[in-house]
Amino acid sequence: MTKVTIIMPYQDVEEYISKSINTVLNQTLSDIEVICINDGSTDGTEDIIRQHAEQDGRIKMLSTGGMTGQANARNKGIEIAQGEYIGFVDSDDWVDLDMFEKMYNRAKEGDTDITMCGAYLYDDKTHEKYTDDYYSLKSLERLGQSVFSAEDTKDEILKINVVLWNKIYKRDFIARSGVKLASGYIYEDMPYFFDTYLKAERVNILWEQKYYYRQNRRYSTMQNSDKKVYDRLDMSELTYKILKRWKYFEEKQGEIHRWIIDDIFHRYTLLEDKYYEEYYKRMREMFINLNLTEEQKEDLRVGYCYDEFCNILERDYYGFWNFLIEKYKTSNKRIKAAEHKCNLDIIAIKDYLEEYKKEAAEEKEKLNSWWEQHSEEEKEKEAQKRLTDQYNDLEQKKREEINKIYEDFHEKITKQEYELKKWQSESLQEERERIQKEYEWKLEEQKQFYIKSLQEQKNYYENKYISVKIVLKLNKITEQILNKIKRIGKKN
Repeated sequence: MTKVTIIMPYQDVEEYISKSINTVLNQTLSDIEVICINDGSTDGTEDIIRQHAEQDGRIKMLSTGGMTGQANARNKGIEIAQGEYIGFVDSDDWVDLDMFEKMYNRAKEGDTDITMCGAYLYDDKTHEKYTDDYYSLKSLERLGQSVFSAEDTKDEILKINVVLWNKIYKRDFIARSGVKLASGYIYEDMPYFFDTYLKAERVNILWEQKYYYRQNRRYSTMQNSDKKVYDRLDMSELTYKILKRWKYFEEKQGEIHRWIIDDIFHRYTLLEDKYYEEYYKRMREMFINLNLTEEQKEDLRVGYCYDEFCNILERDYYGFWNFLIEKYKTSNKRIKAAEHKCNLDIIAIKDYLEEYKKEAAEEKEKLNSWWEQHSEEEKEKEAQKRLTDQYNDLEQKKREEINKIYEDFHEKITKQEYELKKWQSESLQEERERIQKEYEWKLEEQKQFYIKSLQEQKNYYENKYISVKIVLKLNKITEQILNKIKRIGKKN
């Protein structure tokens, strides 16, 4: 039996695939098979792998038939794997040449279901290599060389690295567990880890950093996922359901709730503006569905986003941003929150002006209709008087509305100009100047747009008023002419 199967899905990584696959093929453990799964790749990656496959019979090539996601590709690889243990390598990462030999020996030494190792992070922009507590598995260092289970790590379980690629799994164990990766999602490794880890009876660790995880590369799944950002919510919810089946859930539910809530909200703070509102709605729905008691909510106080959680439950999307601006008074986060709130205000003003224009057009249409219906000669004087009165009333009403809008808008401008000055003493100079310029530009644009709209309304009503005055003047002239004619007739 092959000792280790290494599963490697790939999609458009021709710049990185040679280094990745070479570190796998040149392992000191030669008794391996490498399953490479094409998940909709369109560049030259497949050609590079095929060249290696022609020279090395240990490579098996598969295809998902399209861009179906890394989880589906990994599941296909697991289905045909022949190795005693199964490992995973992402096609843009690489590994030490002795990784799988040491991992396999460590697994055989403990007869384990899962064996883990540490990892390095590699920044593709700065070319720096480093590690941290999460990727070095520091939270489990007290276990040393022992074999353990989830029960032995109930206090550290939420701190364990959940990725697939720093672990090897016994193939028989995966088959018995019945666990599969959630196809169609990213972040699928989180529920997969907990589902398998809670079922594993024997786990150990190779205390060395053997994997190199590439970060900040262009076009990576994690950076260019578009609406896949919402997958974090689905995978967190699935993970929560898995943890609820754990026999220690009641004992650890406070920590689990804090961990789930903190993770979901932390992801929210990293989003682009265009994803905020939809993510917020889904996040709020999920938090409500947790249906926490008052006692359970009290347990959340030690979490870093307890206030945020409570306000999310109580506020709508716009109200929550007001809360964030108020909370982050002395933080750079305030700048981001206030900037986004400013964008929301501008959108609201645009919507109001559109509604205002629509109402003005409707009133104009009603006015014209009324004038046409009452234009008969016998009602002309009465119609003229009513039209004049209606115009005066309408002009007064619009003047009052315009003044109120102007006052409200001026108040907002004054308030936000005050906040902007306040930020200048609390924020970095570069960030302050960028926000100030963008903010002033947007205000000026809206102000000019608003002034133009008011001027158009004013011109319309002035023209209408002039028309009415002309009609009245003509009637007066006509009446004078008729009187003259009558006087001439009397003289004759």
